[in-house]
Amino acid sequence: MRDPAMILALAGALLLTGCSSMVSLEPFVTDDVAVTDPSLVGLWQDSGDGDKNLMAIRQKGSAYSIRYFGEDKDFSWGFEGRLLRVGDAELMDFVSTSDNTFNLPVHMVARIWTDGGVLKWAYLDSGWIKDKAQQTLGTQAAGERTLIAVKGAALVEFLKKYGADEKACGDKTQELIRVQ
Repeated sequence: MRDPAMILALAGALLLTGCSSMVSLEPFVTDDVAVTDPSLVGLWQDSGDGDKNLMAIRQKGSAYSIRYFGEDKDFSWGFEGRLLRVGDAELMDFVSTSDNTFNLPVHMVARIWTDGGVLKWAYLDSGWIKDKAQQTLGTQAAGERTLIAVKGAALVEFLKKYGADEKACGDKTQELIRVQ
């Protein structure tokens, strides 16, 4: 076997419960480049779901603690996020903090927009940005996902160059409304 650790990482990425189809084993945004936005902090609910799905966002230094609560009141999932500002675009690197032996904690990036009591977000996982990742970073297919396995500053530079482009976002934009 060529690289057992990579095969294990790919298998874990396939099992991840996240929604993005472009993931990384390493952070896209590190503490040294992370910024904060006080308008993100609060309790948010899906605009079309009534009170079925909630998201609580708290700031922890240069990071955010994010807890998603599903329709089933016993279900919740934890994430940690770091924010990068590129021009007027804000890009959030998410990684799961929930302990599940069968999931590998991979990083996903979403573009976020806040406007008063509304928070919109869309994953950076369009075909266009996945092509850019393959050309500049090198990627591997992991089922229907694109896995980036490069380390270091190359990920931040990649986001700075391509992440703010409107073509980077996938087709689905989520909208949340501030509850508190």
